[in-house]
Amino acid sequence: MTAKKRGPYSPLSSLHRLEFILQHKSDELLDNAVGVGFSQVQVMQVLHRSVPLSQRAVAQKLYQTEANVSRQLQLLKKKGLVNIVRNRKDKRLHEASLTAKGKKVFGKAEKVLAAQHKELLKLLNTSEVKAFDRAVDLRIMRIRRKI
Repeated sequence: MTAKKRGPYSPLSSLHRLEFILQHKSDELLDNAVGVGFSQVQVMQVLHRSVPLSQRAVAQKLYQTEANVSRQLQLLKKKGLVNIVRNRKDKRLHEASLTAKGKKVFGKAEKVLAAQHKELLKLLNTSEVKAFDRAVDLRIMRIRRKI
């Protein structure tokens, strides 16, 4: 059995792999604890911070497609976690907001993620945490330049 050959090392490719692993683990933890996935929690986080928002506004804040956000909102609506209503001034727009149940579930999800992050950060010393934060900031800056 031979090892799979990988291309040259890249800190960004390592971050991408780490991001994938963390998102997958977060999905599992969140689904078991509160019955929603990481993508749904991201949408809930945006709605938690704002007054009712259009699907387009949520998508822009998350750097995601409107189709993806619409799919997540429909899943959240079926679970009774968000309300989706037509905008009174512009009937073409649909605005979403968290329900009381959605706010409660989001609060629990935040605690689950905070505990996960606390455990992960225990694996790093202070200088490694700072280096990680810098690498993440650089990745975010590069992504924003492309958009």
